[in-house]
Amino acid sequence: MGVLLCAICSVLWVTGCGNGGSQEETEAALPSYPPGLSGESSPRQVAEVLIKALDDRDGQALLGLVAVEHGASGLDAIYAQYGRKSNKSPAQVAGLTVSGWRGTYAWFQAGATRVTVERITGETARVEAQGVNPNTGRPRLLQIEMVREDGL
Repeated sequence: MGVLLCAICSVLWVTGCGNGGSQEETEAALPSYPPGLSGESSPRQVAEVLIKALDDRDGQALLGLVAVEHGASGLDAIYAQYGRKSNKSPAQVAGLTVSGWRGTYAWFQAGATRVTVERITGETARVEAQGVNPNTGRPRLLQIEMVREDGL
């Protein structure tokens, strides 16, 4: 089951959000799904690519993992609570999402995070990984929420 990522959870709950743009604009502005992954990739495999991209600071791979439509709908809901409408492009949604992932992963020691659990429920999945807090050396849980979007 290949999936795109919609959020990473730790002490903080972070999800990128936005809206707007056509499918053609989205495809032109964002990189493709990272090499080595396909619609048949398991959530565990996707999470491993995510963690490696975070460790390597590979922005292109991270952008390719964003579930843009899911993030956009989340932002729309937040904006609606304040009587406003989101106007973020798909590229902005992806950029905000990646910034959130990087902010959350800053609380993890690079190279020390390993996938431990994979749970699949229909078109969504949750992968848990065990990491290390770089400041204290203590174990830290990383929860990665995923959703199937556009067959990935």
